[in-house]
Amino acid sequence: MPPKTKLSTEELSFIGVMTSLSVATNYLMLSLTNVKLMDLFVFVSGYLRGPLVGVLVGCFTWLIYGTLNPYGFSLPILIATMSGESIYGIIGGLSSHFRIFGDFGFSSSFKGDVWSLNFKFAILGFFCTFIYDLYTNIISGLVSGLPIVAALILGIPFSLIHEVSNLILFFFGASILIGAIHRFTSKKEVSMYG
Repeated sequence: MPPKTKLSTEELSFIGVMTSLSVATNYLMLSLTNVKLMDLFVFVSGYLRGPLVGVLVGCFTWLIYGTLNPYGFSLPILIATMSGESIYGIIGGLSSHFRIFGDFGFSSSFKGDVWSLNFKFAILGFFCTFIYDLYTNIISGLVSGLPIVAALILGIPFSLIHEVSNLILFFFGASILIGAIHRFTSKKEVSMYG
């Protein structure tokens, strides 16, 4: 089956809503350095609607937030953060496609081990964040003229905050957010067509 090249109206709406949530919460959480809900939203977008939708949510979020950023604008950094954020959407989509989380159901009758499920989400969130931080710290070092090793060392405190906060956010938020969005969109589809 060839890959889908067109997005439906529902998918475009979903991208708009998730991008808006990501951008809004980024500005709301501005005082919390490297603690953001954006990565979780991008991952969940990929998980629920596929890697392409997840990538687009991540790229559009950074296109807005990175351009209108209170810390300043840098085109190479913007490109790095946009492409780096795509990791969350791709991994979210692939983990759903390959059922990395087993038979994770969306009904209220899900009887799986919730702690185990949340732990898997947390580990995956931590892994994605580690890759993102490594990638963006290397690019930041190259852009600023720092040796890569120095850029990585200077980035350690910020990376740790980012990775640990995402570990916690993915543990407590991923399954809840996925279930809530799925229930909301399922009811919407039933009411529209039923």
